[in-house]
Amino acid sequence: MSLEIINHKFLDYQIDESKILKILDTIFQTEQGSFDKILIILENDEYLKKLKNQFFNQNIYTDVISFNLEDSGSSIDGEIYISLPRVIDNASQYNSNLNDEFKRIIIHGLLHLVGYDDITESDKTYMTNLENKYIELNPGVIISYE
Repeated sequence: MSLEIINHKFLDYQIDESKILKILDTIFQTEQGSFDKILIILENDEYLKKLKNQFFNQNIYTDVISFNLEDSGSSIDGEIYISLPRVIDNASQYNSNLNDEFKRIIIHGLLHLVGYDDITESDKTYMTNLENKYIELNPGVIISYE
């Protein structure tokens, strides 16, 4: 299993890959899944808006988009695109800290990769409860500003 983080734009932010691997492990053990490769790409609002429009026909800003690339029945091979400026804004808007909001977005993307959806209000509530659970199970700092 491998994790790769691509961050070419936000070089003042350091990310602890070992703590993200721990989150991955916790989720995949609990959700009875396995993963082969996860790629996390940090981008800006405009890039994710373009992806959202191109692949989901929605011309809106979003904080995270996940793409599940594996063949059915195989270990998960996925990409998670994160708008770091949107995560920073979310932390401020929801009175959260950047670290917890970043964890929430990573967990949200991973939950999509293992098959959860957030189309209905009920789905959104369920995913939020799972996000809270996995945040509590994974304390510590995964992102810091240098």
